[in-house]
Amino acid sequence: MKKKLTKTELAKFHRILEEERDRVLQTVNRSVKIIQHEDGEGEAGAGRAHSNHMADQGSDEFEYETNLKLSASQIVHLREIEEALQRIEDGTYGLCEKTGRLIAKARLEAMPTARLSIAAQEEEDARQYG
Repeated sequence: MKKKLTKTELAKFHRILEEERDRVLQTVNRSVKIIQHEDGEGEAGAGRAHSNHMADQGSDEFEYETNLKLSASQIVHLREIEEALQRIEDGTYGLCEKTGRLIAKARLEAMPTARLSIAAQEEEDARQYG
């Protein structure tokens, strides 16, 4: 039988999540600067409309779109981190949102933002992806 997380374990996960949040925020901020062309890195960071050569413009466009996509996925991850921190605060961290049962500590260590147990996640994936 799985045991509920101790205060020490919760504090450890809280620290891990805060460190991850800080790392993601730095990445998002860098991406935003690149997207807004404020990075000061010359032509490589100049972005879409700044290239004089068609090949460079295409490359810049690809980099710009890649940064947009990365930034969007990082923002989603940031939201997941914030939600996990809130679950720690309200005492529901480590409980499967679907079953109410404890999520395995090993799963939380591998994925501190986990909302579902492995079994519930597999069920969710099977329903979503067929």
